Amino acid sequence: SVSPAMHEEFEIAYMRRFFRGSGLVYYGCCEPLHRKMDIVKTLPNLRKVSVTPWADVRMCAEAMGPGYVLSRKPNPAAVAVPSLDRTALARDIEETLAICRETGTPCEFILKDISTCAGNPQNLYDWGRTVMDVVGG
Repeated sequence: SVSPAMHEEFEIAYMRRFFRGSGLVYYGCCEPLHRKMDIVKTLPNLRKVSVTPWADVRMCAEAMGPGYVLSRKPNPAAVAVPSLDRTALARDIEETLAICRETGTPCEFILKDISTCAGNPQNLYDWGRTVMDVVGG
């Protein structure tokens, strides 16, 4: 992670130029952006912002409000176990949903950067089912 000033100088300034000619833009990857939302929100056509497992969801949602989609990426290590802990996953999803409802921030959940499911592909199905159960419930 780099300071907000360095992020602005070496990333955001260039992205502004590219994003001006784009439609709606999704920004972010693996870095936690919760302390940089003020500069991220200066990007033209920004619609979605990545919120990694290492980011403070509340800080992001409060900074985003209803104008942006919080693209939540729970920790992919949750599926890299012999058996998925659906209770812990549901708690994490519920916490994110509660924060987003409170701040009026739309959200989505994405399972990314999976390197293994511990030989149990059922974990991937269970992850999706758990998220849908919580969101639909």
